[in-house]
Amino acid sequence: MCFDEEYFKDFKYSQRERVIKRHILEVLKWGSKVSNINLLDGHDKTALDVGCAYGYAIDVLESFGYDAYGIDISKYSVKQAKRNHTAEFAVCDIQKGRPFKNSVFDLVTCFEVLEHLTNPLRAIKNMSDSCKNIVICTTPNRIVEKPIKKVLRDFDETHIAVRTPWEWRKYLRENFQFNFVRVEAFFDTSLRVADKLLFFKSFNAPYIGLDIRILIKKRRR
Repeated sequence: MCFDEEYFKDFKYSQRERVIKRHILEVLKWGSKVSNINLLDGHDKTALDVGCAYGYAIDVLESFGYDAYGIDISKYSVKQAKRNHTAEFAVCDIQKGRPFKNSVFDLVTCFEVLEHLTNPLRAIKNMSDSCKNIVICTTPNRIVEKPIKKVLRDFDETHIAVRTPWEWRKYLRENFQFNFVRVEAFFDTSLRVADKLLFFKSFNAPYIGLDIRILIKKRRR
């Protein structure tokens, strides 16, 4: 797969910046609620965003005080991220390894990445190994993604590992022994006019949610 300039332009990635950042914010709020840990307080904490693309999650994480780092398989997107941020970025395939020691980060995030991977299990293991406490991911829901996004002409053919919430729960339970795992389908709805985001709402939708939120908690509190 080649996540180059053409890929990001085809999906109008830069035009979605506000919606992407709001998506990230709402997922962190949800993660705070279900984990009983305030993920919106990043002071004296470190965070890693896997599949960082242009660095939108880095902006959100840094706004909460995290010392944030980003990695992505795309050389093009990492180059774009470095142009607009002072944070550290690296080109890395999380399925194959990681340029970090074990238990370095307080929080590891991975937004809309797992579906692109040939080996998401290895990616989750590497993210978990890098993390002290919370790993949080979002990924499309196989039940509804293809029919809805084909109607909207927004379907991404690079999505090769799309699962249902029930499949993710089974997948994680059979391959890991985490202290706590939460998997929920949800739906984001928004209204944009030109470059302005006028409305955004994220809500649980157990069967018809377009996306899935996954939270892994490594230690008890």
